[in-house]
Amino acid sequence: MNRLLILPLLLTAVSSLQAQLSYARISVPGAVATEARGINNSGEIVGFYKTVACTDTDITVPNCPTKGFKYVNKTYVKLMVPNSKSTAIMGVNDLGDLVGFYVKSDGTSHGFLWLHTNVVKNIDFPDFVRAGFPTVPMAINKAGAIVGGLWRINLVASFPVAGFVWKNGTFTEVQFGTSPDCCTSVNGISNSGITSGEFDHLCSTCTSIFTVGFLKAGKDFDFFKYQGGNTRFTGVNNNTDILGFAFGGQFGRPTIKAGFWAKHIEWGEGTNDSNEVKPAFILLSFPAGHSTVPFAINDVRGIVGTYVDSSGKQQGFLAK
Repeated sequence: MNRLLILPLLLTAVSSLQAQLSYARISVPGAVATEARGINNSGEIVGFYKTVACTDTDITVPNCPTKGFKYVNKTYVKLMVPNSKSTAIMGVNDLGDLVGFYVKSDGTSHGFLWLHTNVVKNIDFPDFVRAGFPTVPMAINKAGAIVGGLWRINLVASFPVAGFVWKNGTFTEVQFGTSPDCCTSVNGISNSGITSGEFDHLCSTCTSIFTVGFLKAGKDFDFFKYQGGNTRFTGVNNNTDILGFAFGGQFGRPTIKAGFWAKHIEWGEGTNDSNEVKPAFILLSFPAGHSTVPFAINDVRGIVGTYVDSSGKQQGFLAK
Protein backbone atom coordinates (compact mmCIF):
# COMPACT_ATOMS: atom_id res chain seq x y z
CA MET A 1 0.00 0.00 0.00
CA ASN A 2 1.35 3.41 -0.95
CA ARG A 3 0.59 6.65 0.87
CA LEU A 4 0.37 10.01 -0.89
CA LEU A 5 0.71 13.14 1.26
CA ILE A 6 0.74 16.47 -0.58
CA LEU A 7 0.12 19.99 0.74
CA PRO A 8 -0.57 22.26 -2.28
CA LEU A 9 -1.32 25.97 -2.42
CA LEU A 10 -4.87 27.06 -1.56
CA LEU A 11 -6.63 28.98 -4.35
CA THR A 12 -9.95 30.81 -4.17
CA ALA A 13 -12.35 30.98 -7.14
CA VAL A 14 -13.49 34.46 -7.98
CA SER A 15 -16.79 34.44 -9.87
CA SER A 16 -20.26 32.92 -9.87
CA LEU A 17 -22.56 32.64 -12.86
CA GLN A 18 -25.99 31.29 -13.70
CA ALA A 19 -26.92 29.43 -16.87
CA GLN A 20 -30.03 27.83 -18.31
CA LEU A 21 -29.97 24.04 -18.38
CA SER A 22 -32.61 21.47 -19.22
CA TYR A 23 -33.50 19.27 -16.27
CA ALA A 24 -35.21 15.88 -16.05
CA ARG A 25 -36.32 14.18 -12.86
CA ILE A 26 -34.92 10.77 -11.90
CA SER A 27 -37.33 9.07 -9.48
CA VAL A 28 -37.40 5.33 -8.82
CA PRO A 29 -41.01 4.08 -8.71
CA GLY A 30 -42.09 3.38 -5.13
CA ALA A 31 -39.16 5.25 -3.60
CA VAL A 32 -39.48 7.87 -0.87
CA ALA A 33 -36.10 9.33 -1.88
CA THR A 34 -33.80 8.96 -4.91
CA GLU A 35 -30.17 9.99 -5.51
CA ALA A 36 -28.64 9.78 -9.00
CA ARG A 37 -24.91 9.28 -8.41
CA GLY A 38 -23.19 8.25 -11.64
CA ILE A 39 -23.48 8.67 -15.41
CA ASN A 40 -21.31 7.26 -18.19
CA ASN A 41 -20.74 8.41 -21.76
CA SER A 42 -23.53 6.12 -22.99
CA GLY A 43 -26.02 7.91 -20.75
CA GLU A 44 -26.47 5.05 -18.28
CA ILE A 45 -27.42 6.50 -14.88
CA VAL A 46 -26.94 4.76 -11.53
CA GLY A 47 -27.65 5.58 -7.91
CA PHE A 48 -29.62 4.50 -4.89
CA TYR A 49 -33.05 5.01 -3.36
CA LYS A 50 -34.93 4.57 -0.09
CA THR A 51 -38.23 2.86 0.57
CA VAL A 52 -38.49 4.00 4.21
CA ALA A 53 -38.27 7.64 5.30
CA CYS A 54 -34.88 8.32 6.87
CA THR A 55 -32.57 11.36 6.86
CA ASP A 56 -28.84 10.81 6.33
CA THR A 57 -26.28 12.70 8.40
CA ASP A 58 -24.37 13.53 5.21
CA ILE A 59 -25.76 13.86 1.68
CA THR A 60 -22.65 12.28 0.13
CA VAL A 61 -22.61 8.93 1.98
CA PRO A 62 -25.89 7.45 3.27
CA ASN A 63 -26.19 5.96 6.75
CA CYS A 64 -29.85 5.08 6.08
CA PRO A 65 -30.84 1.77 4.40
CA THR A 66 -30.74 2.09 0.61
CA LYS A 67 -31.25 0.05 -2.54
CA GLY A 68 -29.36 0.44 -5.80
CA PHE A 69 -30.65 1.15 -9.29
CA LYS A 70 -29.58 1.82 -12.85
CA TYR A 71 -31.62 3.75 -15.41
CA VAL A 72 -31.15 2.70 -19.03
CA ASN A 73 -33.40 3.41 -22.03
CA LYS A 74 -36.04 4.99 -19.77
CA THR A 75 -36.21 1.84 -17.66
CA TYR A 76 -35.30 1.47 -13.98
CA VAL A 77 -33.50 -1.70 -12.95
CA LYS A 78 -33.37 -2.28 -9.19
CA LEU A 79 -30.12 -3.82 -7.93
CA MET A 80 -28.93 -5.25 -4.61
CA VAL A 81 -25.55 -6.82 -3.89
CA PRO A 82 -26.29 -10.49 -3.08
CA ASN A 83 -26.83 -11.13 0.65
CA SER A 84 -26.89 -7.42 1.48
CA LYS A 85 -29.50 -5.58 3.51
CA SER A 86 -28.46 -2.20 2.08
CA THR A 87 -26.77 -1.34 -1.23
CA ALA A 88 -25.62 2.11 -2.39
CA ILE A 89 -24.40 2.35 -5.99
CA MET A 90 -22.14 5.39 -6.29
CA GLY A 91 -20.59 5.26 -9.78
CA VAL A 92 -20.49 3.65 -13.22
CA ASN A 93 -17.93 3.56 -16.04
CA ASP A 94 -18.29 3.28 -19.82
CA LEU A 95 -18.22 -0.53 -19.64
CA GLY A 96 -21.14 -0.59 -17.23
CA ASP A 97 -19.04 -1.60 -14.20
CA LEU A 98 -20.57 -0.34 -10.93
CA VAL A 99 -18.99 0.69 -7.62
CA GLY A 100 -20.41 1.50 -4.21
CA PHE A 101 -20.77 -0.03 -0.78
CA TYR A 102 -23.16 -2.40 0.94
CA VAL A 103 -24.13 -3.52 4.45
CA LYS A 104 -24.51 -7.17 5.43
CA SER A 105 -27.00 -8.55 7.93
CA ASP A 106 -24.25 -8.61 10.57
CA GLY A 107 -23.89 -4.83 10.23
CA THR A 108 -20.49 -4.84 8.51
CA SER A 109 -19.94 -2.55 5.50
CA HIS A 110 -17.92 -3.39 2.39
CA GLY A 111 -16.98 -1.55 -0.76
CA PHE A 112 -17.76 -3.36 -3.99
CA LEU A 113 -16.92 -3.55 -7.68
CA TRP A 114 -19.85 -4.99 -9.65
CA LEU A 115 -18.45 -5.88 -13.06
CA HIS A 116 -20.58 -5.71 -16.19
CA THR A 117 -20.04 -9.48 -16.42
CA ASN A 118 -22.17 -9.72 -13.23
CA VAL A 119 -19.25 -10.66 -10.98
CA VAL A 120 -19.22 -8.81 -7.63
CA LYS A 121 -15.93 -8.24 -5.80
CA ASN A 122 -15.33 -6.70 -2.39
CA ILE A 123 -13.10 -3.59 -2.32
CA ASP A 124 -11.95 -3.16 1.30
CA PHE A 125 -9.07 -0.98 2.43
CA PRO A 126 -6.46 -3.30 4.02
CA ASP A 127 -5.09 -1.12 6.84
CA PHE A 128 -6.26 -2.68 10.10
CA VAL A 129 -5.93 0.73 11.82
CA ARG A 130 -8.75 1.95 9.59
CA ALA A 131 -10.90 -1.13 10.14
CA GLY A 132 -13.62 0.86 11.91
CA PHE A 133 -14.13 3.15 8.90
CA PRO A 134 -16.10 1.65 5.98
CA THR A 135 -14.53 1.71 2.52
CA VAL A 136 -16.74 3.80 0.21
CA PRO A 137 -15.87 3.66 -3.52
CA MET A 138 -17.24 6.79 -5.20
CA ALA A 139 -16.35 6.49 -8.90
CA ILE A 140 -14.67 4.28 -11.50
CA ASN A 141 -13.20 5.13 -14.91
CA LYS A 142 -13.00 3.00 -18.05
CA ALA A 143 -9.49 1.80 -17.12
CA GLY A 144 -10.90 0.28 -13.92
CA ALA A 145 -9.33 2.81 -11.54
CA ILE A 146 -11.58 3.31 -8.50
CA VAL A 147 -11.53 6.30 -6.15
CA GLY A 148 -13.25 6.86 -2.85
CA GLY A 149 -12.75 7.32 0.84
CA LEU A 150 -12.80 5.74 4.25
CA TRP A 151 -15.77 7.32 5.99
CA ARG A 152 -16.93 7.53 9.59
CA ILE A 153 -20.64 6.75 9.14
CA ASN A 154 -23.15 6.91 12.00
CA LEU A 155 -26.35 8.59 13.19
CA VAL A 156 -24.52 11.52 14.75
CA ALA A 157 -22.15 12.57 11.97
CA SER A 158 -20.58 11.20 8.81
CA PHE A 159 -17.34 12.51 7.34
CA PRO A 160 -14.25 11.23 5.49
CA VAL A 161 -11.14 9.96 7.24
CA ALA A 162 -8.85 9.21 4.27
CA GLY A 163 -9.10 8.99 0.50
CA PHE A 164 -7.86 6.29 -1.83
CA VAL A 165 -7.19 5.25 -5.40
CA TRP A 166 -7.54 1.53 -6.20
CA LYS A 167 -6.12 -0.04 -9.34
CA ASN A 168 -5.56 -3.74 -10.11
CA GLY A 169 -6.01 -4.74 -6.49
CA THR A 170 -3.64 -2.14 -5.03
CA PHE A 171 -4.70 0.77 -2.81
CA THR A 172 -2.89 4.11 -2.74
CA GLU A 173 -3.93 6.26 0.20
CA VAL A 174 -4.55 9.93 -0.56
CA GLN A 175 -4.24 12.07 2.53
CA PHE A 176 -3.77 15.82 2.90
CA GLY A 177 -3.93 15.94 6.70
CA THR A 178 -2.37 14.08 9.59
CA SER A 179 -5.21 13.34 12.00
CA PRO A 180 -6.94 9.92 11.85
CA ASP A 181 -10.26 11.69 12.43
CA CYS A 182 -10.42 14.01 9.46
CA CYS A 183 -9.12 14.66 6.13
CA THR A 184 -9.69 13.47 2.59
CA SER A 185 -12.10 11.79 0.20
CA VAL A 186 -11.50 11.29 -3.53
CA ASN A 187 -14.97 11.66 -5.05
CA GLY A 188 -14.48 11.71 -8.83
CA ILE A 189 -12.17 10.38 -11.54
CA SER A 190 -12.18 10.99 -15.30
CA ASN A 191 -11.25 8.47 -17.96
CA SER A 192 -7.89 10.22 -18.31
CA GLY A 193 -7.22 9.93 -14.57
CA ILE A 194 -8.06 13.48 -13.38
CA THR A 195 -9.34 13.26 -9.80
CA SER A 196 -11.45 15.53 -7.62
CA GLY A 197 -12.60 15.50 -4.03
CA GLU A 198 -12.38 17.24 -0.67
CA PHE A 199 -10.09 17.94 2.22
CA ASP A 200 -11.93 18.26 5.55
CA HIS A 201 -10.03 19.82 8.42
CA LEU A 202 -11.38 19.48 11.97
CA CYS A 203 -10.09 21.89 14.58
CA SER A 204 -8.28 20.59 17.67
CA THR A 205 -11.41 20.88 19.83
CA CYS A 206 -13.57 19.09 17.22
CA THR A 207 -16.22 21.82 17.30
CA SER A 208 -15.89 22.99 13.71
CA ILE A 209 -14.97 21.74 10.26
CA PHE A 210 -13.62 23.51 7.21
CA THR A 211 -13.69 21.88 3.78
CA VAL A 212 -12.07 22.75 0.45
CA GLY A 213 -12.46 21.05 -2.92
CA PHE A 214 -9.41 19.73 -4.73
CA LEU A 215 -8.46 18.85 -8.28
CA LYS A 216 -5.48 16.71 -9.31
CA ALA A 217 -4.54 16.78 -12.99
CA GLY A 218 -1.25 15.01 -13.67
CA LYS A 219 1.30 16.23 -11.12
CA ASP A 220 -0.65 19.40 -10.37
CA PHE A 221 -2.75 19.73 -7.20
CA ASP A 222 -4.92 22.74 -6.42
CA PHE A 223 -7.52 23.54 -3.75
CA PHE A 224 -10.56 25.73 -4.44
CA LYS A 225 -13.31 27.36 -2.42
CA TYR A 226 -16.75 28.55 -3.52
CA GLN A 227 -17.20 32.15 -2.30
CA GLY A 228 -14.71 31.50 0.50
CA GLY A 229 -16.87 28.87 2.24
CA ASN A 230 -16.98 25.12 2.80
CA THR A 231 -16.66 23.43 -0.60
CA ARG A 232 -16.88 19.79 -1.63
CA PHE A 233 -15.92 18.72 -5.17
CA THR A 234 -17.78 15.64 -6.43
CA GLY A 235 -17.43 14.75 -10.13
CA VAL A 236 -14.96 15.60 -12.89
CA ASN A 237 -14.65 14.73 -16.59
CA ASN A 238 -11.91 14.67 -19.25
CA ASN A 239 -12.48 18.36 -20.02
CA THR A 240 -11.65 19.28 -16.39
CA ASP A 241 -15.26 20.35 -15.96
CA ILE A 242 -15.80 20.15 -12.21
CA LEU A 243 -18.88 19.59 -10.01
CA GLY A 244 -19.42 20.37 -6.37
CA PHE A 245 -21.46 22.09 -3.72
CA ALA A 246 -21.06 24.65 -0.96
CA PHE A 247 -22.40 23.95 2.50
CA GLY A 248 -22.58 25.07 6.10
CA GLY A 249 -22.88 23.17 9.36
CA GLN A 250 -20.67 21.22 11.72
CA PHE A 251 -19.78 17.66 12.74
CA GLY A 252 -20.26 16.27 9.25
CA ARG A 253 -23.91 17.32 8.97
CA PRO A 254 -23.77 19.72 6.02
CA THR A 255 -26.53 22.17 5.13
CA ILE A 256 -26.62 22.65 1.37
CA LYS A 257 -26.08 26.24 0.23
CA ALA A 258 -25.37 25.92 -3.51
CA GLY A 259 -24.67 23.24 -6.10
CA PHE A 260 -22.47 24.21 -9.03
CA TRP A 261 -20.31 23.19 -11.95
CA ALA A 262 -17.41 24.95 -13.68
CA LYS A 263 -16.05 24.57 -17.21
CA HIS A 264 -12.48 23.74 -18.23
CA ILE A 265 -10.77 24.80 -15.03
CA GLU A 266 -6.96 24.84 -15.06
CA TRP A 267 -6.69 25.11 -18.86
CA GLY A 268 -3.73 27.16 -20.05
CA GLU A 269 -1.49 26.24 -17.15
CA GLY A 270 2.23 26.65 -17.80
CA THR A 271 5.05 26.40 -15.30
CA ASN A 272 2.82 27.71 -12.50
CA ASP A 273 -0.81 28.43 -11.65
CA SER A 274 -0.83 32.07 -12.76
CA ASN A 275 -1.98 31.38 -16.32
CA GLU A 276 -4.56 28.70 -15.69
CA VAL A 277 -8.32 29.19 -16.01
CA LYS A 278 -9.84 29.73 -12.56
CA PRO A 279 -13.29 28.25 -11.97
CA ALA A 280 -16.29 30.38 -12.91
CA PHE A 281 -18.95 28.58 -10.92
CA ILE A 282 -22.27 28.00 -12.69
CA LEU A 283 -25.13 27.46 -10.27
CA LEU A 284 -27.34 24.38 -10.56
CA SER A 285 -30.95 24.62 -9.42
CA PHE A 286 -33.72 22.21 -10.34
CA PRO A 287 -36.82 24.26 -11.29
CA ALA A 288 -39.19 24.72 -8.33
CA GLY A 289 -36.79 22.71 -6.18
CA HIS A 290 -34.02 23.45 -3.71
CA SER A 291 -30.85 21.93 -2.22
CA THR A 292 -29.60 20.82 -5.65
CA VAL A 293 -26.43 18.72 -5.35
CA PRO A 294 -24.55 17.35 -8.42
CA PHE A 295 -22.47 14.18 -8.16
CA ALA A 296 -21.25 13.11 -11.62
CA ILE A 297 -20.61 14.56 -15.07
CA ASN A 298 -19.80 12.76 -18.33
CA ASP A 299 -17.72 14.04 -21.23
CA VAL A 300 -20.75 15.54 -23.05
CA ARG A 301 -21.73 17.40 -19.86
CA GLY A 302 -24.61 15.27 -18.74
CA ILE A 303 -24.86 16.00 -14.99
CA VAL A 304 -26.65 13.87 -12.41
CA GLY A 305 -27.39 14.49 -8.76
CA THR A 306 -30.19 15.05 -6.27
CA TYR A 307 -32.54 17.82 -5.14
CA VAL A 308 -35.55 18.37 -2.90
CA ASP A 309 -38.84 19.07 -4.69
CA SER A 310 -41.61 21.47 -3.68
CA SER A 311 -43.31 18.77 -1.59
CA GLY A 312 -40.13 18.10 0.39
CA LYS A 313 -39.32 14.81 -1.36
CA GLN A 314 -35.74 14.03 -2.37
CA GLN A 315 -35.42 13.27 -6.08
CA GLY A 316 -32.65 12.55 -8.56
CA PHE A 317 -32.02 14.63 -11.66
CA LEU A 318 -30.32 14.71 -15.03
CA ALA A 319 -29.22 18.14 -16.34
CA LYS A 320 -27.90 18.92 -19.81
